[in-house]
Amino acid sequence: ASPLLSTTTPATRDLLSLAISNIQTFERFIALHIPQMEDGNNFGVTVQMTVAKFLKETREELSKKLESIPAYFSSRADAVDKLGLPKTSSSNTKVETSTESKGGKDGDETKSSVTTTKEEKESNGAKTDAHRTKAVLAIDVQCYADLFATINLLLTDYVTVLDNIEKNEDKLKAPKGSGGSGFGGGGGMMY
Repeated sequence: ASPLLSTTTPATRDLLSLAISNIQTFERFIALHIPQMEDGNNFGVTVQMTVAKFLKETREELSKKLESIPAYFSSRADAVDKLGLPKTSSSNTKVETSTESKGGKDGDETKSSVTTTKEEKESNGAKTDAHRTKAVLAIDVQCYADLFATINLLLTDYVTVLDNIEKNEDKLKAPKGSGGSGFGGGGGMMY
């Protein structure tokens, strides 16, 4: 892989993971601030439900992006494999045998032997096809473009999440007003 992708791929993965974790924190916050239902209705919770739905959709979208990152490595490995590059494989085998006998004709006897086998195979590979080389490069370029788009999407989604949370902070904390019941509220007064 290119040095640029070797750094941007894990960085993008880490940013996506962090954003997903933070969104889950916001989802828990909203869930803990939903007031108890009264007489079959729950007036004032619409803002909470709308923001919660947006958070869930955003988290799922970012999760799909996170799950798609490993596909790059698989498709690149397949493309590199098809290049027919020279390959070298080696294997070492070491066998140790030890025999000890006591009280024989010549007295006590100890025998040991070590057998080491080393095998190397080398294939010259086929002549590299220019189209296959371009295919590997295209996979790298596409991955970079996908990562760039993912970071832009992440930025947009994250700023939108924070904007929604900030604009609706009062309704998210106390959907029925400052006197509403719920995790942080008091009595049952409607706003």
